[in-house]
Amino acid sequence: MKLRLRLKGTYYPRRAGPSILPNAETPLSIPTYEGSNQVVHPSVIDFSLEHGIPQWHGYRYWMVLTPFPYSNDSFENPSLFVSNDGIVWTVPPNVKNPLATAPGGMRAGFNSDPDMVYDPDADEVRIYYRFTSKEQMTLRMIRISDVTSAPVDVIKYSPWKEVDNNFRSPCIWRESTDRWHMWGGGRERAPYGIFYRFSRDGISWERPQQCVDDLGGDPFVRSGFTNWHMSCKPDRSEGRAVFLSCAYPLESIGLGVILHAECKNEYPTTLTTPINRPVLLPTESGWDNETLYRCSFTLGPGNDHYNIWYSARSKNGVWKLGRTSGYVRMG
Repeated sequence: MKLRLRLKGTYYPRRAGPSILPNAETPLSIPTYEGSNQVVHPSVIDFSLEHGIPQWHGYRYWMVLTPFPYSNDSFENPSLFVSNDGIVWTVPPNVKNPLATAPGGMRAGFNSDPDMVYDPDADEVRIYYRFTSKEQMTLRMIRISDVTSAPVDVIKYSPWKEVDNNFRSPCIWRESTDRWHMWGGGRERAPYGIFYRFSRDGISWERPQQCVDDLGGDPFVRSGFTNWHMSCKPDRSEGRAVFLSCAYPLESIGLGVILHAECKNEYPTTLTTPINRPVLLPTESGWDNETLYRCSFTLGPGNDHYNIWYSARSKNGVWKLGRTSGYVRMG
């Protein structure tokens, strides 16, 4: 039986308090290749704010996500969009969505969970995404520059078992030419773990290490939650990586909120949660009134001002994307 419980009611941990930021009043319109305009799992790069480049190939903002009409994973294929204001999105010239396809379903396999990072050495965007089937679990990568490359496998388990599920919703940070970091969710049952990998080139990745809090436990369980799909960005001035996680209350798995976490650069497997209020909650009656899902964000001046693009599902089963912004601070 599927639970449909109000997060602000019995099953939401009351001690967490109200959300820090307001929800988007209306969703953005994203022109998906199959025509539904239903989307999930964004990853956004603001080239001006993050890389000091006013535009890259003619656009300030680049975003990868997947269509997900009424949770149909046969359309959950990585798709690329561009914008100059972060609100109105179009398909970039010379790009045809989707970037990769899969049949859908566990038997034949489906795509999911894209993440995107810019490599200034190669002047290219790398898009990572998962392919999962009964027979294999794979992390694939596509390069975007003047041309779009074919996907290549960077992590592959075939056959795979539960312990191999350790890069769900991968979030990747290129610290430098030879220092690449990846965090991702894991396990098949709650509480879901968080796992870290290191790479010298963003292609060959070391074995995963489980992440814990400063007491050696799960970073979110003490607050009554478990991580599901997270995203990350670097805060170079403070020497830390910042995470926003779609996390589930342990009492109502499947009903997501957005929580904050962070780690020091020198301790990438130790995540702390100094901000104990949810950044975002589902609304009572808006377009995002059932569950929030994976988001992407940028850090503005002072590194406590957040621009957030978040996916969410309504109680009618419709998936959309919203944008909000504001200060996320301790206290």
